[in-house]
Amino acid sequence: MTDPLEPEEFEATVRSFEQAWQGESPPGIGEFVPASLSPGDRLRLLCELVCLDLEYRWRPSPTSGRPARFLVEDYLDRFPELGRWREQTLELIGEEYRARHRAGDAPQHAEFLARFREQREAIALLLPQLDKELAAEQDEAAPRIETIIATASGRTYDPRAPLPYADYLLQRLIGAGRMGKVYLARQRSLDRRVAVKYLRKAFLNDPHAIGRFLNEARTVARFQHPHIVGVHGLGRTPAGGYFLAMDWIDGPDLAKILERERPSLSQAVRWTIAACEAIEEAHRHGVIHCDLKPANLLLAPGERIRVTDFGLARSLADDTRTEDGIAGTAPFMAPEQVSAWWGPTSPQTDVYGLGAVLYTLLTGRPPWTGRTLPDVLAAVVSATPVRSPAALRCDLPSALVQTCQQALSKPPAERFADVAKLRQALEATLAGCASGGS
Repeated sequence: MTDPLEPEEFEATVRSFEQAWQGESPPGIGEFVPASLSPGDRLRLLCELVCLDLEYRWRPSPTSGRPARFLVEDYLDRFPELGRWREQTLELIGEEYRARHRAGDAPQHAEFLARFREQREAIALLLPQLDKELAAEQDEAAPRIETIIATASGRTYDPRAPLPYADYLLQRLIGAGRMGKVYLARQRSLDRRVAVKYLRKAFLNDPHAIGRFLNEARTVARFQHPHIVGVHGLGRTPAGGYFLAMDWIDGPDLAKILERERPSLSQAVRWTIAACEAIEEAHRHGVIHCDLKPANLLLAPGERIRVTDFGLARSLADDTRTEDGIAGTAPFMAPEQVSAWWGPTSPQTDVYGLGAVLYTLLTGRPPWTGRTLPDVLAAVVSATPVRSPAALRCDLPSALVQTCQQALSKPPAERFADVAKLRQALEATLAGCASGGS
């Protein structure tokens, strides 16, 4: 018999662990993880405590009696379940990298790429993002968020995020990225399953990151479309964190599908058409997604595509560079997202992103690859056109190859004028395939 880990219990356990670190010797993580927990709750709590343990162990100490400085492998040896899930392992890798840099250790990317060879590609994308985050920490000077009001209880209240945290019972981690983690949860008041996205603790002192997180919810709330994951609202945790409640989609993202199989030609085209319909809705509301990739397309029951993660979305009225400079997922980024030489971000940026998704679904690999992140970005901004998908898959109709390559044209003006034109070309190709044409 397992006991569900209530939100209040989770927060209390984390606080108790942090308080135990104020004692004379480091606390044992296992002592704070009850044996009665379900596997999902145990994994979630373990991951949080290990991240904290890394932070405390690597903090500079004014005395010679500092605790042993552990690496990710030390925790994987003690708690093997942490290594069974890619998201958890990647989160711990990122936390070790942060902790060591903050301690002045300055580990090199090559060390992590050598230690975790099975996740080299993900690590090559993660570490440069962490470098920017760490550099921003050095430059920040005591940021303040004027709209947050301190209450008499000592907790913080933000009128922009009023959802009650206790209404959501977290069940298991279902995804993690640079800025957030997503959990499957049950909403007690309505007795339904939802997805809850949390802003990582590392960003809670960054007003720009908080603003982006809040803006994602406001952006998606404007949409009412069957192919876009809906947002329910924003809230805060007792510890001062932010969370976003949204639709739970009972199905994998397309990146996970590609890990185990290559979709059929008709599936690849139909899924891309559905994503086009979602992005058309976003564009009608003046929003560019800017981070279209298979991992952000969820496959709901009945093969219904749902687009998610508008965290990097931009307004059509805003053609300035992002505050963080280059932002996106390198193998799927349009050239103008990397270099202003190619022009401003525009609806054609999402045309390119959808073309990159289609290319990956058809061939099993993204349009651009490389050994390192700079290699990939250099390929994205170069004048070299993408390799034809027909060179990687011989059964593709010529019309589909032409559509995919036009969507991926480097100059934005040579792409489809808008997402609707791309969708119409794909619909014509699908109709031709159904009637036996090529």
